[in-house]
Amino acid sequence: MQSLRRTAVSMVRNATGTRGMASKTAEESWSGYFPKNPVETTEVTARNVRKDVIGFLLLGPIGAGLMVYDFVYGLETHSDKLIPPYPWMRMRKNAPGMPWGEDAMFEYTRYVADEWPLPEGHDGKVAHHH
Repeated sequence: MQSLRRTAVSMVRNATGTRGMASKTAEESWSGYFPKNPVETTEVTARNVRKDVIGFLLLGPIGAGLMVYDFVYGLETHSDKLIPPYPWMRMRKNAPGMPWGEDAMFEYTRYVADEWPLPEGHDGKVAHHH
């Protein structure tokens, strides 16, 4: 509330001041609301770039190594259990102009059961096709 009050008082002062709003430049009118950032010197910019490069050289190889590890060994495991079909996602099936056409986007994977509850004697495991 204080900032709103200060802004309103400042705007009233600007509007009723001895200099009219028409005689002020846009920069003078808005400088109180949008202060200019100080310009960095070349030395400060060079120091900041040096910090960024050092950070990249230290953390870049770690990130690249974790990415290669994830691609080679894989951190995610999939369950062998079937999941129930989810008809609420079939809304995507009927959306016109979608790249998957008349096929649904999620239903035709080996992890989604064709029918639920599972038929008698089904162990609930995913059928692996090799």
